[in-house]
Amino acid sequence: MIVDIPQGRLGQLEPLWRALYDHHNAVTPHLSERSRPFELAWQSRRQTERKWLQAEPDSFVIAAQETDRIVGYAFVRVRSAVGFAESWSVSDPLADLATLSVLPEFRGQGIGSALMDAVETRLREIGIPDMAITVIATNSEAIPFYERRGAVPFTTELIQRVAHPRG
Repeated sequence: MIVDIPQGRLGQLEPLWRALYDHHNAVTPHLSERSRPFELAWQSRRQTERKWLQAEPDSFVIAAQETDRIVGYAFVRVRSAVGFAESWSVSDPLADLATLSVLPEFRGQGIGSALMDAVETRLREIGIPDMAITVIATNSEAIPFYERRGAVPFTTELIQRVAHPRG
């Protein structure tokens, strides 16, 4: 069952954020020295998500629930597209799939697809035709998942250390 998650229940998503955090670290061994402790990452993400929900009132969080357990969730921002892609046409406002996470033991059972179906339905209902999806470049399972749903490659973002941190 897909349910809405109000802002007051965001804390219940911690196990799913942990699963995503662990997965991100597993698919990015080249970034291991940049990994933040989980507690800092989770605290920062909760603050960011709360700010998004307050500043962007059409943004939403939905979850896949099995009995009384949340097994997957999607966080979708609905934000201004100003500055997003001046060389190309995108809807304004623009949806941004900020998070899609499914607990490891529930992956491969169609939960991610059910969440994406619900996201797309909600976006059609509110009249948002475009959605940006950010994926870790080395996440070799996620990219084909989104491409099968009609997503196309757009930009690649790199990170480069230009100076050693002071220490």
